[in-house]
Amino acid sequence: EASKQEREATMRAFRGGKLEILLATDIAARGIDIDDLTHVIHLELPDTVDQYIHRSGRTGRMGKEGTVVS
Repeated sequence: EASKQEREATMRAFRGGKLEILLATDIAARGIDIDDLTHVIHLELPDTVDQYIHRSGRTGRMGKEGTVVS
């Protein structure tokens, strides 16, 4: 498990364009708000429709296009 400092550094690197891919668990994904996120890839389908919508809703915000792969 990553420390809080490691998670924060990873998010800064991703937002700053130094990382192209961010892999996150459902717990980590809660509260993540990243502008212009283009893709969400579900490695495993969530247990509920609400969880699926929550995960998938991380892309395609503010009228922009986004891609979800399940």
